[in-house]
Amino acid sequence: MNMIKLSLAAITLALLGGCAHPLMIAPDAKFERAADAAPRAKAKVGYYIADSARAQTVESPGGGGDKVTVTPYRDLETGFYKVLSNVFDGVTTLKSPNDKAEIDKNGLRYVLTPQVAVTSSSSSAFTWPPTDFSVDLSCAITDPAGQLLDTLKVTGTGKAEFSEFKTDHGLSGKRAMNDALLQLQQKLSDSKLVKGN
Repeated sequence: MNMIKLSLAAITLALLGGCAHPLMIAPDAKFERAADAAPRAKAKVGYYIADSARAQTVESPGGGGDKVTVTPYRDLETGFYKVLSNVFDGVTTLKSPNDKAEIDKNGLRYVLTPQVAVTSSSSSAFTWPPTDFSVDLSCAITDPAGQLLDTLKVTGTGKAEFSEFKTDHGLSGKRAMNDALLQLQQKLSDSKLVKGN
């Protein structure tokens, strides 16, 4: 009888544990330009994110033995566009990184391609939302011919406690995405490619 109870308990734990909970980690910051911000670079840029990347789902650890799933490129894109708009005179979304017609039509000087990787963890053994999140964001900058000019890399981090994420399970991820994008904006502003325009 005890063996049956143990088996049932093990099955129940297996069913309850290891769930993958979907999270949205799109940044909640509006990324408005500061009144004393440096003027935008006199250059128009395009950015490329593949449709397959937008649809990509990544699984990462949560708490209590559970996992979370996020769509990092989809959640990044609006904030990424806003950051580029804060730094450059104009921003165009490209269907391919070497879309010559669109590049020529819009007079683009640079093409930017982001890469995102996320990791999460939790200090809680009882609640599944992650208390710690990190977003590794790199951005390749090429000229219209596809020649690599620079690669900027940042790592955003975010933390949230149980009392904070009761109504927003992705809070630590949003904070990490905010942090990564703000760092990227600063690096772009400080880049020799921008300062030379």
